Amino acid sequence: MHRLPVVAVIGRPNVGKSTLFNRLIGSRRAVVDDTPGVTRDRLYGQGEAFGREFRVVDTGGLDAAFGDDISAAAQMQTRIAIDEADVIVFVLDGQEGVSSVDHEVADGLRKSGKPVILVANKLESLKLGQLDAIWDLRLGEALPISALHGTQVGDLLERLHELLPDTPEEDEPDDEAVRVAVVGRPNVGKSSLINAILGEERLVVADRPGTTRDAVDTAFERDGQPYVLVDTAGIRRKAKVTEALEYYCVLRAMDAIERSHVAVLVLDARDGFTDQDKRIAGIAHEAGRGLILAVNKWDLFLTYLDDREKSGIEIGEEIDRRVYRATRRTATREYAKALRDIVPFCAYAPVIFTAAIHRDGVAKVLAETNLVAEHHAFRIPTAELNDVL
Repeated sequence: MHRLPVVAVIGRPNVGKSTLFNRLIGSRRAVVDDTPGVTRDRLYGQGEAFGREFRVVDTGGLDAAFGDDISAAAQMQTRIAIDEADVIVFVLDGQEGVSSVDHEVADGLRKSGKPVILVANKLESLKLGQLDAIWDLRLGEALPISALHGTQVGDLLERLHELLPDTPEEDEPDDEAVRVAVVGRPNVGKSSLINAILGEERLVVADRPGTTRDAVDTAFERDGQPYVLVDTAGIRRKAKVTEALEYYCVLRAMDAIERSHVAVLVLDARDGFTDQDKRIAGIAHEAGRGLILAVNKWDLFLTYLDDREKSGIEIGEEIDRRVYRATRRTATREYAKALRDIVPFCAYAPVIFTAAIHRDGVAKVLAETNLVAEHHAFRIPTAELNDVL
């Protein structure tokens, strides 16, 4: 289990970021899985540069999060990319030349100290021509490419191969330990759930450095069973711009899920399954990891059921429509059925209802984690499988 290095493709709108993204992942479309219910977008993919694998992130979607203020979008986009990436590919429009926004982005990149590959796209003739001003960016020589036709993309891959960091296998702290990733959108209660897990009848706790940047995996033991809580790194970090964090939430969840045996996806009971939740569930599903759905803030949802007109609590329209007849006695059954109807591709996942801030349901999360981990590790002997077939 290891973390793939991250390559962020950044630049102004319409410079060809998404085209280059698809070229790097070797697909003409970002949606590469037709499994019903697995929501995908043009955000992330996996590429390879002469035997070295990496994760590539298309930051194009961030532009829409800031309306028409392109300058503000570029600055925030750059800050997040710098924070997450191991190597940054800065894309310019080779036909339009260098803009003031490009200069703003370049200023941030120079201060970061991160490896930057400057790319002048849309140059089928491989001539920099009018891009003499590119040297003013002070990021070195630009690589002229045509992402659309694949011209010079091989040279870009060579540069990536040189700059990508090594990704050694992560040392397992304990072969018997169950590695658990607590993932989900911002503000759904992940931190509260983690604190409740670690704070209740804690026996042995030790911090171990993880492979994810700024992450610490936490080893602990409960009732004789060792666990490793795989830190989801930046998912728990506060951010001033929630919209931008939403995009990178998926990337951070991928790292945590890939280093775990079981993923606990924390949902806000008031929202049900959002598109972002579906993406994260799809990652665990496709990676073959065990999956548990922890419906958090259940106490607030019950308050809503008790007095829907006076509670003042807003509930997602789809989940409200499916459980509108539910009472306290039938709420958990109806809610779990609604979740499975909304996202049938992970209908096998156990649904647990928690109020993490009060530590309600937390013990059941660990108990269910043990069961899911056992099923995840189950192997059928070859001889027995042959007999069945």
